[in-house]
Amino acid sequence: MLIKILLIPLISALIGYVTNVVAIRLLFWPRKPINLGLYELQGLLPKRQAEIAVSVGDLVEEQLLSLDEIFEKINTPETMEMAIVKTVKVLREKLDNMLPRFLPAMVVQLVGDIMEKVVRQEAPGLINQLIESGHEYLSKDIQIRKIVTQKIIDFDLDQLEDMIRSVSNKELTFIEILGGVLGFIIGLVQVGIIFLFP
Repeated sequence: MLIKILLIPLISALIGYVTNVVAIRLLFWPRKPINLGLYELQGLLPKRQAEIAVSVGDLVEEQLLSLDEIFEKINTPETMEMAIVKTVKVLREKLDNMLPRFLPAMVVQLVGDIMEKVVRQEAPGLINQLIESGHEYLSKDIQIRKIVTQKIIDFDLDQLEDMIRSVSNKELTFIEILGGVLGFIIGLVQVGIIFLFP
């Protein structure tokens, strides 16, 4: 009788542990649907990959990374100044290579200074026009939502499983063990009930 009573918490722990192991495996497996008569069994991720992809695509575009935000970050005085400095540098290098060598250095410097003044005057307007037309074009033709959705749909499920397991292996193992611990506690409660109500 004592062995039977001791077995109750151990069997309950085993049931709790195995149940959680199976539940975690069912996140990923089976990859293809298996028809069980009244029910079709398929892993959660394989079955819902397209829905998950659409949800993540929506989330990324609406909450994390919109084209408007990207263009806001690009269209700043710092970015403008950096673009002007790089443009002036490239133009000065080109000018040095294009102008004849016999010209005095003072003339080359003067031409470079005039060119830089023109660039500094005209570049902000040109850069703003480029940014606006780029924003219009990209807003029509590039949708972050679609790109993210397609990437997730195309993602290999084995790679996805490996990635999820590598990131959350400790947590998944904890959930499996917790199932055993809870099962053991439930088994002890059952033993207590047996002793209280023989």
